[in-house]
Amino acid sequence: MDINVRVKTGKKENRVIKNDFADYEVWVKSPPIRGLANKELIKVLAAHFNVKEYDLRIIKGLTSPFKILRLIK
Repeated sequence: MDINVRVKTGKKENRVIKNDFADYEVWVKSPPIRGLANKELIKVLAAHFNVKEYDLRIIKGLTSPFKILRLIK
């Protein structure tokens, strides 16, 4: 399953907001430096979907706030 995500970095809390069936807005505390926000994004979404971190992959938008992630399972 592919998930469309808009990431907002530098927030005071981690939060997942579902906008549509596969569209999410995710807040992360980390800044977008050296992949820190991407790593935290994976952790937050893995906890939200109750899957392992390695079951989520960023397939598009590695350096963009708009990403497509693939959930493998």
